[in-house]
Amino acid sequence: MLLCYESMSGMKINYNKSEVFAIGIEQVEIDRISAIFGCKVGAFPINYLGLPVSDRKLSKNQLSFVEQKVANRLRSWKCDTLSSGGKAILLQSYLSSIPLYTMGVHLLYEGNYQQLDTLRSRFFWQETGKKKKYHMIKWEALSRPKESGGLGFMDVRAMNVCLLSKWIDKLERGDESMCCELLREISRPEEYFPN
Repeated sequence: MLLCYESMSGMKINYNKSEVFAIGIEQVEIDRISAIFGCKVGAFPINYLGLPVSDRKLSKNQLSFVEQKVANRLRSWKCDTLSSGGKAILLQSYLSSIPLYTMGVHLLYEGNYQQLDTLRSRFFWQETGKKKKYHMIKWEALSRPKESGGLGFMDVRAMNVCLLSKWIDKLERGDESMCCELLREISRPEEYFPN
């Protein structure tokens, strides 16, 4: 198949820079495939399209890059002159959407959620000159829908579960895609949603 790709696209695959990754295959078979292509056998976890991919459940530290992305974005913002309304709009439209891509694939840990909430809360309550403002209300209350007296900020815990539910639905339906096969190998729904 790769030889067909090379002949049709006119591109040459550099097997010296390529690696073979396998899940659920005996080591002898992996070595044979590696020898056929003349490339190394890779080890998990790897980064693919900006997400860590592993044959095991990732640790809290391996998923902490999500909080780091939010913190890095906050450092670049000059928000001393923003009103509370302006901060709320930035928080909802941009800052809360940064972890969505990762949460669509990985279940974050409670510590990851707490750190994300802390960063978003500090941004919202921060006054001019980086001076901290007294928090008038708990973050959980601000995350409630507007109809329930909150400001409607995204609840990252609930959103993470909702985004992962689509994968559970695909697994339950017997989807045979490569992503579902990988998920079947590395995790079971009971790990994510214990009784």
